[in-house]
Amino acid sequence: MRSLVPIAGRPATPWPAAALATGFAVLYTWFALLRHWSYRSGGFDLGIFDQAVRSYSEGRLPVSTVRDPDLILLGDHFHPILAVLAPFYRLFPQAETLLVAQALLLAVSVFPVARLACTVLGTTSGLVLGACYGLSWGLLNAITFDFHEIAFAVPLIAFALTEYLSGRPGLAVAIASVLVLVKEDLGLTLAALGLLLVLRRETRRLGLLTVAGGTIASLLAVFVVIPAFSAYGNYRYLGRGGLKPPDPVFAGQVFDPGKLHLVLLLLLPTLFLALRSPLLVLLLPTLAWRLGSTYNLYWIPSFHYDAVLMPVLFCALVHSLALLRPRMAGRGGLWIRRAVIGALATTCLALFAQSSAADGPGHRREFTATADRLAALIPDNTTVSTTDSIAPHLTSRTDVYLLKAHRNTEWTFAPASDPDYRAWHRNGEVIAQEGELVLVHHRAPDVPTHR
Repeated sequence: MRSLVPIAGRPATPWPAAALATGFAVLYTWFALLRHWSYRSGGFDLGIFDQAVRSYSEGRLPVSTVRDPDLILLGDHFHPILAVLAPFYRLFPQAETLLVAQALLLAVSVFPVARLACTVLGTTSGLVLGACYGLSWGLLNAITFDFHEIAFAVPLIAFALTEYLSGRPGLAVAIASVLVLVKEDLGLTLAALGLLLVLRRETRRLGLLTVAGGTIASLLAVFVVIPAFSAYGNYRYLGRGGLKPPDPVFAGQVFDPGKLHLVLLLLLPTLFLALRSPLLVLLLPTLAWRLGSTYNLYWIPSFHYDAVLMPVLFCALVHSLALLRPRMAGRGGLWIRRAVIGALATTCLALFAQSSAADGPGHRREFTATADRLAALIPDNTTVSTTDSIAPHLTSRTDVYLLKAHRNTEWTFAPASDPDYRAWHRNGEVIAQEGELVLVHHRAPDVPTHR
């Protein structure tokens, strides 16, 4: 299959795109680590994934005392790709390993998007568009909201789509096939890529196989693999769509205005030009389960869910600009292209400024120093009850339970003003108390360690 995008002059060298990706790797890593060290990460979800990867590194199935000590995490979501991080976690057994890995994975995705843009639009315009992608609100929200398995999906989708646009459908499918190991719903994204191939005669057979393979993989994960590991014997998230909200606190409506806001916000960074590209079909599987749900956290644009959509949107934008290029030929067209790139950059910067991720990682120096000192007093391989923000600082070496779980443990480490601490953990020996934090040792815990 020949390339679907025309080249501006000769093919772009990889070094400008690689330099841009390297810059974003430094930026993402700095932001994620500083945020974590400021105690702004949480047990939900960094602590959960830290315990999952720790389990893999110790040769065990993934479990998390933060999430549910009786649940194998493969019975919650299907993300065996996390085992890839186990060797690195053995070398660096701490939550920061996950944050650095996520930062690098997201930064790697900048490279194929920027290189494709440089190839199609020229180096300067391509780097501007690549920077817009790197600063897109979906990626920044992923960095802000701890760590998630979808970090693996972002570069896979970016590389797969650039290979598809470059006329290498076999390689595109090979790369995208790994998505089935990232999360149970992403097999449908693979199937959507197959649908694009079906629409072209020369790749129809490959497309049909891809559609079938991706669909079967998702169905097997949801109806066979996850129930086999689940303590509930089913895939419990099926109840979070349609008319069945999971929790009255987070209940929304099927036809909620916030869903339209999400769709508009997704298209805005591309100035709606991405609508010109058929690549947007890859948005449909993820948007279908999110917009079809009555669980309003699924469509609020503040979490990690939108990260997997960003490479689709920006590859679609490059494709759209390539399709519009013949209409913008000549000197006048050059100025139009520059105006479009400038408008795109302005829009992305405006969204970056408005993003919650752009508020900065935060500094709580007095609290941070105190928490670090008291946490160091807790021995390894013990059980600890603590708060969400402290949990990921202990999950690499202890079994952590959240205070709200009302578990008796060997240690309690929390603000003395916390209502759960006052209600359930007043008994015990106060080992240390500084400022708002108190560390309590309990003589007779009734929760065994999970080793």
